[in-house]
Amino acid sequence: MEKFYMPSDVRAADVIASERFKMPSVVLMENAARAAADAAASMARGDCPFVVLAGHGNNGGDGFAAARHLLLRGHKVVVIKTAGDERYKNDAAINLQIIRELECEDLRIADSPSLGDRDIKDLLDGAAVALDALLGTGTTGAPRGEAGRLIKLSAGCKNILALDIPSGIDPESGLCYDPCVRASTTVTFLAPKKGMAFSPALEACGKIITADIGVPTSNVLPNTPALSVYYEEDIKNMLPQLSRSIHKTERGSLLICAGSAAYRGAPLLAALGALRAGAGLVYLAVPEFIASEVSAALPEAVILPLPAHGGAVDAGEAEKMISEWMPRCGAAAIGPGVGRGEEAGELFSWFWNNWRAPLLIDADMLYFFARDFDRLEERGNALLTPHGGEAARILGVSAAEVGASREKSARALTKNAGYALLKGRNTLIASSSGELRMIAAGSPALAVPGSGDVLSGVAGALMASGLSVMDAATAAALAHGAAGERLEKKNGVRGTLAREIADEIPQLLR
Repeated sequence: MEKFYMPSDVRAADVIASERFKMPSVVLMENAARAAADAAASMARGDCPFVVLAGHGNNGGDGFAAARHLLLRGHKVVVIKTAGDERYKNDAAINLQIIRELECEDLRIADSPSLGDRDIKDLLDGAAVALDALLGTGTTGAPRGEAGRLIKLSAGCKNILALDIPSGIDPESGLCYDPCVRASTTVTFLAPKKGMAFSPALEACGKIITADIGVPTSNVLPNTPALSVYYEEDIKNMLPQLSRSIHKTERGSLLICAGSAAYRGAPLLAALGALRAGAGLVYLAVPEFIASEVSAALPEAVILPLPAHGGAVDAGEAEKMISEWMPRCGAAAIGPGVGRGEEAGELFSWFWNNWRAPLLIDADMLYFFARDFDRLEERGNALLTPHGGEAARILGVSAAEVGASREKSARALTKNAGYALLKGRNTLIASSSGELRMIAAGSPALAVPGSGDVLSGVAGALMASGLSVMDAATAAALAHGAAGERLEKKNGVRGTLAREIADEIPQLLR
């Protein structure tokens, strides 16, 4: 798991380091620059000079100090400044003065206004590494002036190292302005900034290296990061320990309410996901007219045939039946394939108001959640699992707006429910308490019918096992995403079946 922080928190950490640990800011800059030089040297191609693009803020100071470390290692360096020496202040001015005093024949310092586009382009194209030290995290809006010009001229360079963050990226939102540096590697100082985890900034950063600048992060950064990114290897730390003498009833029992005349496979896929994730018992509540075929296809599940009339579940009778089984279950997952008839809407309202254990809401039940959104009582243990289109309906915006502001959307979805899992590339999981997680796993192979049903079953099973809703959603999304990656390696991105995703889950949870 990797923690990402607000840029303001990282800037505040510099102040804390200075006040609490008595570390001058110029020392922090020195440590950052040494790490930048290490990264640049490891990227170098041949014996060409390193080119440092230095803005007139602290990021430029990092560049000057990195240039000195490269010179001391015997490399040739060209420093291109965006302004005259008088524009540089404080630590940046100190490090500029130091390299001025070196009087080294392997160092060339030039102001960008004095150079033509062709001259700069030739220097960048011939560089061992181009170091982007133009803007850092303290600027806002699209780059302008000489910084903007240098960024445009860097377009097409294949070996750019960004210092702290690529210039032209909003470090909080992940928005890439025009122009924006496209780095092959970014060395970020102290801790990654939240925006770096989101597309399109994620792609603009390239490989991300977090550099130690000489202060303990636990003493200078907030206890709760702005964003935590989880990886496949984090799954094992979330799962409950199982005794060798465990009984099936101790594994957690899940009730799944799913299926209709049109969607007979959805309950099977959700139940298969739950069983593959280790549920002790799965109670599968389906319309009575598909109960026998569901039972034959998945004998491992306990089938609850819900009374139906005219092709629709009788909500009143169904509620009575489910009530009898409710005390046996640690969680419920509702929605896959239930349809959008009024009877399904009545069932949604009953679950929302009467099911006290953790409740996962997916697929068609999200339609009713959106319909009733303004009049629902708040609860703190429900998990919504929408894709972008479903999220848009709940929030009253377009799917494009959800895609453009996924963090904002995920947080907004937690209102009333408590938790939301916003599907898509880099799935987000948010809680109403403010915690935000991102899943670093997934594949286009997962974009197939029934894939979401499997995910709901997996998450429901983990919720029923006693995991917190947040950890259950995180572990389920990680396992689901990693299963897609494994299937992609075996079969490519085409032709995956949802049942194959479920069958991969036990291997991911080993």
